[in-house]
Amino acid sequence: MIIVKLGGSLITDKSKAFVIRGGVLRRLSGEIKRGAGKDLIIIHGGGSFGHPIANKYMLQRGFQSKEQLRGVYLTRLYMDILNRKVLEALTNKSVPAISIQSSANIICDNGRINEFNIEIVDGFIKLGLVPVMYGDVVLDKSRGFCILSGDQIVSHLAMEFDVDRVILATDVDGVYTKDPKKFEEAKFIKEISKDNTQILDKLEISENDVTGGLKGKIIELLKLAEKGTESIIINGLVKGRLEKAILGERVLGTKVF
Repeated sequence: MIIVKLGGSLITDKSKAFVIRGGVLRRLSGEIKRGAGKDLIIIHGGGSFGHPIANKYMLQRGFQSKEQLRGVYLTRLYMDILNRKVLEALTNKSVPAISIQSSANIICDNGRINEFNIEIVDGFIKLGLVPVMYGDVVLDKSRGFCILSGDQIVSHLAMEFDVDRVILATDVDGVYTKDPKKFEEAKFIKEISKDNTQILDKLEISENDVTGGLKGKIIELLKLAEKGTESIIINGLVKGRLEKAILGERVLGTKVF
């Protein structure tokens, strides 16, 4: 089994609210179709459809006032819109994708997954379908609600299933010491393991990213590494790279093991 995460910064333009990268999404869907020969689960991020609203209403802090409820239902609305776009792109490439609404299937406690009916995911996989889930606002036993990242969904599913590899497709080649879009001196990090976790101290969490950003991704992937599951972070903007990663071919990226 393979788990593929399509990052929000990859499939949407995070500089503009509610703008999808249609051409990128269509190409990635084709690569998924050509590369996938095993059981597959797809997770996608929220990008410019989820983060702006969640950040505006401070949903990552949990329920604090009734004014936030508008942010809850608007986040749900726009995540459904984005998810529909992802499903349309996949099905147009004959990927048998089926959406599983995260907020209807997962309950958190203090920001971490507490209840998750993975039988639904498993059932669709056994039928030969490709479950598609996504980061979302969900119920939380301690906070009322919380923002659940797609990365946490990835790590939870990878713990539950026998996963060959996890692929995180983003809009950069992998992990750098600094944001390579802003700093020319940023250095590429080829591998991350328990032996060099100090790199996490150098990764900043963007104030506009309500799910922990790159640092949150690495933390989740290191949990999988403890189980023995390797992950790789790749650049999905490079044509063919996701397809090759799915096929198990060597590609440029940051390996987490």
